[in-house]
Amino acid sequence: MIQKNKIGVLGCGWLGLPLSKSLIKNKNIVFGTTTDKFKLSVLSKHKIKPFLINVTEKEITGEWNKFFNKLDILIINIPPKENMKYTFVIKNLFKKIKECDQIKLIFVSSTSVYGNMQGNVNSSTVPKPDSKRGSIIIEAENILKRNPLTTILRLGGLIGPDRNPAKILSSKKIVHNPNSPINLIHIDDCIGIIESIIKKEKWGKMYLGVCPYHPTKETYYNTQCVKLGITKINFSNPSISSNKKINDNNIIEDLKYNYKKPIL
Repeated sequence: MIQKNKIGVLGCGWLGLPLSKSLIKNKNIVFGTTTDKFKLSVLSKHKIKPFLINVTEKEITGEWNKFFNKLDILIINIPPKENMKYTFVIKNLFKKIKECDQIKLIFVSSTSVYGNMQGNVNSSTVPKPDSKRGSIIIEAENILKRNPLTTILRLGGLIGPDRNPAKILSSKKIVHNPNSPINLIHIDDCIGIIESIIKKEKWGKMYLGVCPYHPTKETYYNTQCVKLGITKINFSNPSISSNKKINDNNIIEDLKYNYKKPIL
C-alpha cells in the first residue's frame, strides 16, 4: 500500500485552494490554513482539513502544533502584503519549522527577485532585485533555505480562468514598457510543477516557474483585450526599461516537467 503524503498548505487562497484540491485528487492528505473563519467550511467542503492560523511578525495564532505536527511536507504560500513586515513573519515561522528537522518545504516565491534589466534569466542567474518586494523575498528565501530540505519555486506573473492582468491594465491611463517580454505562468502549471516536485522528491532545489512564451507586453495584452472584448491598453512610447526574459532549464532537465499551457 502506497503511503499517502500528509501535506500542509499554508495559505489557501487563489493558488492554495485549487492546489489543495488537486493534491487530494492525487491521493494526498491535505491540511489547509486560512485567516478567515468563514472560509473554514469552504476548506472542509473540499475535504481539506481546515485550520484557522495567522502568522504575524510577533506570533502565530491558532492551532499551529496540531496542524504542523501532522505533516510530511509544508507548502508556504503567503506572499508579502502592503505594510506587512514580511522578513519578520518568515523568521517567526521558521522558528517553529526548525523544531522539526525532517520537514520538507516548498516555498512559493516570485521572479520579482530578478531585476528588470537582468536579460536572459535561468535558475543559475544570481538575483539582483531592483524593488523592495524583490529584496524582501530574497531575505525570506535565505531564511527558509537554512532547512536543507527546502525547495524554492519562483513563479512568474500568475494567470488563470478568473485572473487575467489585461483586465487591470486596460483600465489604467497609461502602461509602460510595451516592448518588454512577458514572464507569466498559468495556474495549471503552478500546480503541476508543485506536484512534480513532491512526486519526484526534488528537495533542496531551485526552480523558476515561467511559461516559455515571451511575446512583448503590447502584443500579448492587446491580443488578450480583443479576446475579452475590452478596451485595448494605452501603452507609452517604446523604451527599454525591462529586458528580463525567464527560461528555466532546471524545469526541463532536472524536474523533467512539460508545460500544460506552453502558449498562453
